[in-house]
Amino acid sequence: MYGTGLAGRTLIHVCNLDRCMPFHVMIVEDEPLIGAALQMFVEDLGGTVSGPHMTLDEGMATAGNGAPLHCALLDCNLGREASWPIAEALAARGVPFAFTSGKSVDDIDPRFADRPVFPKPVDETRLKNWIEALKPA
Repeated sequence: MYGTGLAGRTLIHVCNLDRCMPFHVMIVEDEPLIGAALQMFVEDLGGTVSGPHMTLDEGMATAGNGAPLHCALLDCNLGREASWPIAEALAARGVPFAFTSGKSVDDIDPRFADRPVFPKPVDETRLKNWIEALKPA
């Protein structure tokens, strides 16, 4: 199902029984310009965004509130804190997530070694392919 979103953008909706909602992506990023760029990228793909959340507390509040999320993009470092608790909360909910980070794959917590890592600067084609693969048919 499709609808028109902000600025005439087409939003892709996920229908579950009688509830329809837009494809919703959580962004956790402490750098405002990078967060804004990721937000625009997701919106250009037809999604809506929760965030960008800039702190561990903000990210944890969203990850733990039960709001519908189809996937999440997590920066590994949020100031001096790591985003691993957010990753744990999302994994417990079964929400797919990937890391967008300046760190190398070797620096990712081993518990999340199976998750995609998009090194900064993010390869937009790879990120688009990952997000598109999660969208409902």
